[in-house]
Amino acid sequence: MSGITEYTALFFYLPGDTVGMTKGVLGIIGCPMLDDNLVYSISKDPEEKRITIVDNEYDATIRRKLDAKGIPYELINWDDVVVGRFVPSGGFDILILMINLGLHSKPELLKSTVEEYTKWMHPRVDAIGFYLGTCGNYNWNIPKWCAENGYGRGAMFCDKEGNLCDDCVGVAISGGPRYLQMQKTYPGHFYLFPAMATNFDDFMNADQADTAATEESLTDEVREVLGIEPGRDGYLRWLLQLGGYEYILKIDTGLGSKEQFDADVLKVAERTHLKIKNAEAGWGDLGPTDALYDRCKSMLSQ
Repeated sequence: MSGITEYTALFFYLPGDTVGMTKGVLGIIGCPMLDDNLVYSISKDPEEKRITIVDNEYDATIRRKLDAKGIPYELINWDDVVVGRFVPSGGFDILILMINLGLHSKPELLKSTVEEYTKWMHPRVDAIGFYLGTCGNYNWNIPKWCAENGYGRGAMFCDKEGNLCDDCVGVAISGGPRYLQMQKTYPGHFYLFPAMATNFDDFMNADQADTAATEESLTDEVREVLGIEPGRDGYLRWLLQLGGYEYILKIDTGLGSKEQFDADVLKVAERTHLKIKNAEAGWGDLGPTDALYDRCKSMLSQ
């Protein structure tokens, strides 16, 4: 299998037959950019389960989406998880910890944060599903790291060949090779899938401090010469123009609300002054999403 060892491929991409009753605690460490994928899998899984969400400042979107589908959940403080106050139901439990979406712009901090949370979560769960991208940490194989350091079993998003889906776009279209193909097919396009459109401000504000400092350093004369309009959106439009972007590529993954996706894409287009183009049918691919959830359940005792 290309790009990874046989061990990694086996560990990552084995969609298990989740027949019968699943028992055990599945831990989830996730990014809000990929909570649509988790909610989709939970909502289509008919098996009875108890969901517990760590109550923090990053859980708002997943709670809203679960509420919209009428899926019940409980809340717990992270400190209570750490000291062992999380008590499994004896059936199928899912313990969800969402992290800061803005960490995508700080790869080293993202890596250290996820690994630290994994160390503390591991004793309380039977396996961990990582609903996040590597975001600049090339070939960051978290399940392999878990196995090598005694933190149990884990699984990440991979394509059908077992290659890592390195970021949220890769998850949406099923992997790196497809990503390269998309870049060749749609050059000069800014990719938007449902969660990206919904979380556009949070995504762009991840490096807000650095961007604000750069903007403040620009004099009126420099702005006029470079053609940079006032405000954050003006600076963003200039960066996109500098990068040769002309279009938003709208990638419909089938996740979330289509009406909300349409509305959010229009808002982004208005702010960026980019034209909208729909990706051809077939680019959105839920294969990595289905496989990750299947793999997570197969790691638990049945």
